[in-house]
Amino acid sequence: MLVERLSASLPDYQATNSSTMQSVVVFLAVLVGAAFANPMILSPDDVKLQNRDISATEYLKRMFEQSPKLLYSPIDVSSQGDVIDMLPALGLNEACLIAEQVNLRQILLELSSSVTLCLPSDEAVRRWREELPNRLKPDLASLKQLVKAWIIPGMIRSTDISNNQKVQSLNGAKLRFNVYEEVKKIVTVNGARIIDADRMASNGLIHVVGKVIYPLPVGNVIETLGDNRAFSIIVDLLKQAGLQEELEISDPISVLVPTNSAFRALPSGVLDDLKREKSKLQNLLKYHVISDVRYSASLSSGQRIMASQGDEISVSIENGKIVLNKAQDRSEASRVIQADIPTTNGVIHVIDHVLIPSQKHYILV
Repeated sequence: MLVERLSASLPDYQATNSSTMQSVVVFLAVLVGAAFANPMILSPDDVKLQNRDISATEYLKRMFEQSPKLLYSPIDVSSQGDVIDMLPALGLNEACLIAEQVNLRQILLELSSSVTLCLPSDEAVRRWREELPNRLKPDLASLKQLVKAWIIPGMIRSTDISNNQKVQSLNGAKLRFNVYEEVKKIVTVNGARIIDADRMASNGLIHVVGKVIYPLPVGNVIETLGDNRAFSIIVDLLKQAGLQEELEISDPISVLVPTNSAFRALPSGVLDDLKREKSKLQNLLKYHVISDVRYSASLSSGQRIMASQGDEISVSIENGKIVLNKAQDRSEASRVIQADIPTTNGVIHVIDHVLIPSQKHYILV
């Protein structure tokens, strides 16, 4: 079904090379899921992501011209090489090897505009390769499609980026930029932090990012949760609370999603009580929703983030892991066990305990 939907979005390509296209589609669909899998932690109640298809419709130049943030005028930087020539100087040796594999220079020559490249650092590429199972190592066609998701026709300087700005990449899929300025300015693209920005070349610019970028999927928060059996309890509770439609259309949002095991660990009778009293249920669930996209790269120890129902959630970082509400009560602290699951309207973080708002005596009685 997934292959059929994806293949249908690329009729021209499929007509000329259907077998290659099916390979690309299947690989990219599985690859996105693999990037967010965490089987060591989510054992019997695993989060088994069934990946939603990624839009890869034929991009057209006029699609990009509609965005006021993209600048298409040629730039004259005669003293600098093109973006490919810049890679070794920036220490992007892994990206340079990938560029040679997919013939990135030829891809860029076929464009009539300058480009913005969001390229992973060497460390990010090595980590990506180590985390991928051997059976999911990309073939050439799949790798080429992934690299096209790192290319934005036109120039987007870091100073032009606005929070939650979405742009179209060269393979037709969306990229979401986020800007966070609580402590120091952090800019991310699809959750990957930009660690070296605005490296100018004769035909565009390069942003170096801290992890390999995947395109945004096409499922919203509710659709993504519905595809995962480990989230069946929260999906049912959202329906009973009348919040399902809100999470389908709200953009941007972040949702902290307890697994089924986390809900079952609540004191006896609490779930049944919540189902009988809609206001209590809504209060609890809205405490797991943030009215902004908060990727893990934006979080740091000492932060307090406002939930949609008005209470704060405290953030701690312990050995690189995100812990929520440890400052309130260590016994009720919740760990993020799977971060940065992208959706079309935001991001999901999976947590191992249900978060309890400050009015906990009211909710749990």
